[in-house]
Amino acid sequence: MAGAADSARALAALRSQPGRLPGGRYVDQALLGRWLMTVATLMYGVVPLLVDLTETHVFHPDWPGHARFHMVWLLAQLAGTAGLALGLMWYRPLQGTFFASSFRSGAGAARSADTTDTAEAGLWRVRLAGVLGLIALGSFYTSAITAGLYGGALADAQGVPPLWGLDANLVSFSVALVLLLVGLWLAHQRDPW
Repeated sequence: MAGAADSARALAALRSQPGRLPGGRYVDQALLGRWLMTVATLMYGVVPLLVDLTETHVFHPDWPGHARFHMVWLLAQLAGTAGLALGLMWYRPLQGTFFASSFRSGAGAARSADTTDTAEAGLWRVRLAGVLGLIALGSFYTSAITAGLYGGALADAQGVPPLWGLDANLVSFSVALVLLLVGLWLAHQRDPW
């Protein structure tokens, strides 16, 4: 009986300390969330560069020049958005810099520029990075849903092969969306800084 009571006390202690694993190890949920968001950001910002700057898209012989122009424009925009999102998630402004005070809102905005970054500002930047990712991924879903209106298609016959019988873009960006949302949720469980 003592073993069962000890187990119950240990379980209650774990439940009272979110993020604490058996053996005393701690899971930093905010850090895990930012890492998941980072993987999602790389999936929408870097993977398309690797896949689409090939003969399946930009250098596809059947694509008109103007379509190629728009593809490169999109890739540059996605890469830039991803770079900004990564910077927002991981850059922590140093004391005395412009950025240490410029990302504050409310009462924090009144503080002087020589104060250090706050947890509130860090959380705000992680949220903004998440919104940028949602815009990028939401744009994909908007174009996929409305493809019938403009004669679009998720893939070409000579394009990227399907994954598990599904369009590779749909699979990849769905995984990225789930990682982004779970990461954003985890990042809000504790202060990211």
